[in-house]
Amino acid sequence: MKLPPFQYLEPATVEEALSMIRSPKGTVKIIAGGTELMNLMKLRLIEPAFVMNIGKVRNMDGIDIGDTETVIGANTRLKEIANAALVKKRFRAVAEAAFQVASPGITNMATVGGNLLQNTRCMYYTQSGIVLDGLERCHKRGGSVCFVVKGSKRCLSVYQGDMAPALIALDARCVLEKEGSTRAVPVTELFTGNGVAPLAIGADELLTKIILPKPEGLYGSAYRKLRLRGSTDYPLASAAAFVSVTDNRKVFTCRVVMGATGAAPKVIDRAASEADVEAIAQRAYELAEGVDSLQMPGAYRRKMVRVLTKRAIKAALDGIKEGM
Repeated sequence: MKLPPFQYLEPATVEEALSMIRSPKGTVKIIAGGTELMNLMKLRLIEPAFVMNIGKVRNMDGIDIGDTETVIGANTRLKEIANAALVKKRFRAVAEAAFQVASPGITNMATVGGNLLQNTRCMYYTQSGIVLDGLERCHKRGGSVCFVVKGSKRCLSVYQGDMAPALIALDARCVLEKEGSTRAVPVTELFTGNGVAPLAIGADELLTKIILPKPEGLYGSAYRKLRLRGSTDYPLASAAAFVSVTDNRKVFTCRVVMGATGAAPKVIDRAASEADVEAIAQRAYELAEGVDSLQMPGAYRRKMVRVLTKRAIKAALDGIKEGM
């Protein structure tokens, strides 16, 4: 399908980009790798007046690993993150998530910022505009019906980003800039939990970087994912785990973040011992939304959240043992 008509913008600096976002306000869509936006435009799900390519904006890519924190530019390609030796060592879950997003052809183009700021998806919504024109308007299209659960008062579309669960598990923050101000917020605060408008980022704001604090002591992390095809699919369920242990090797903290289980990643954060893994996995199962809004039945995906949670925690613990 052909792209709808639009005007192309290409800023060279963050300042230029922020100026272009502000005027004309609300009519600009941002592209970096373009692996999601181009498909949405071809389907006529969005038809922006302006498309702004931030791929050439200076100082918005690269990985800066410091003693206390690691800064990743929002334009950094996922392949670079997946292959960075120190990212693998300090933040294994992040490297694993970047590697598992899709095939090399996509991860060569896709950026961490783009993966974070994905729209929610639903098999009844992510269709050609030609198909949707013949259907009653659902919640996500400004209507009052839901094709997933008849009579639902809310949108049940699903957030399917890979990077968010891993970054949240490692307590990452994101930097949002607009003309005249900058704010740094936990990655969790990027998400509203509302499928219609899932992202809490202003139309005049730009995500410029992600900051990962270096965890203290002994720790490990891991990311596990369910998908139909091994190299190129969105997660149908996922779990990222961060585990830290005390000097006497007792589990001190276990944080699990589930993806593809609702309109936002869901977090289980508690002090735990290895004996609590079953309880954490059961809690993950209880929090997961089991609706048939994606290619695989919701009930099966929900059961797999329990399995993936166990696998992620085990892999995180194994990572600690490897580093001892």
